[in-house]
Amino acid sequence: MAEGRIHVYVGPTCPADEILQRFPEVVVHPPASHGDFFSSEIGSGDVAVVVDGFYHHRLGLRHKEYLYALDRGVTVIGAASIGALRALELSAFGMQGFGSVYELYRAGVFDGDDAVAVAHEDGAPYSSLSVPLVNLHAAAQAASSAGVLRRSDVDNVISALRSEYYPSRTQARVLHILRRAGWPELAEWYERQVADDPHVFDRKRRDCLSAVDAAHHLVAAGAVGRVTGAEGADWKTVFLRTWGNYFVGMNGDPPLGQRVAYQQIFNPRYAQVWERYLEETYRRQGLTGELAHGLEDSFSRRIGVTGFPPSAVREKKDWLFDFVCPMPDLSDPFEVELLLSAEEPSDVEAVARHLRHMQEFSSRNTGPRCQEISSVLSDDASKILLCNIWKIPSEELSREYRSRGIPNIKTAIGILQPFIVGAIKEQKYLRAESA
Repeated sequence: MAEGRIHVYVGPTCPADEILQRFPEVVVHPPASHGDFFSSEIGSGDVAVVVDGFYHHRLGLRHKEYLYALDRGVTVIGAASIGALRALELSAFGMQGFGSVYELYRAGVFDGDDAVAVAHEDGAPYSSLSVPLVNLHAAAQAASSAGVLRRSDVDNVISALRSEYYPSRTQARVLHILRRAGWPELAEWYERQVADDPHVFDRKRRDCLSAVDAAHHLVAAGAVGRVTGAEGADWKTVFLRTWGNYFVGMNGDPPLGQRVAYQQIFNPRYAQVWERYLEETYRRQGLTGELAHGLEDSFSRRIGVTGFPPSAVREKKDWLFDFVCPMPDLSDPFEVELLLSAEEPSDVEAVARHLRHMQEFSSRNTGPRCQEISSVLSDDASKILLCNIWKIPSEELSREYRSRGIPNIKTAIGILQPFIVGAIKEQKYLRAESA
């Protein structure tokens, strides 16, 4: 079995160059953000060390994404910064915390992300522009041990510094706050200490390097892989599946998600593909007997309602297509193979061509003219175009899109959007009423 890789998500806490100098075999990523754990680069047996994470100007990594990684057999470690806080919050599910910052959270000294948050540069190396409160706490404790600050004043110093919004908590601002609050000797001592060694109170940096070292020991000891705690389906919501499909669907050229969407819209036999997909996926879940029983169980899990009457399905098999369209999992090769079972090489070429048409159209049409384009591509026009593509009267539209695994007209129109320009340009699906 191949040894697992170590992925480190870090930004302002510790320069990537310093980590790679000490641990040249690790994979260093920018601060963790929404979608990172859906990447095919990370898998069972790997270790993810989460140190820093984006938040204000980019969506952060959701809690359920941590659970998703744990459930896949990824060992997830949190340390030093937002990773330490997430490790405490998700310790019951198998996430591991390391370092002094994690222990401060566990002891209740700090309980919010403002204690580790810093303002930083937008791009690599993401240098810090402010000072984190946990490092200032280390400085206050050291000052107390050195006799510069009374031990009873440590909490007062931290309270005064905490009142400053974290992006404004620069080194100069820290010194100003200390002097203004009546601790000029502390300010002078702190300034001298940091001038002699910029990392003297840097708990976050030390914790980061210690956590990567701990990850190496875990891999060497074989103590990685799936853990208990993240099992169960309660957290596996439709939102998680939507996020996963979005990020996984962007893979490939053309993107996997667009290849599936093209089949849903343009394959005239996709209703049969979808029916086989349902049968095979329910069978794979161990739902034997009539499809209605599997449907009841799946539907109940998805919306949290039990006691769904399967008799309604037995009396009318078409009910399946009229009401339930379970969301596929594009990270599952088995499901993807079913969804693309009728795809031809020419279809892949057509997807790329349609996306190119849309890109060219978008690059040419900006500014006020977009208002005219929006009216042409209205929902009503999109419905007419769908009817033309599927060669059906408008009253059969809802049945047709559900038979293709599309739950509602809004989703159907959204799936169609990237292909509208190509469909109109090629003029295969136009009738008089949509021209």
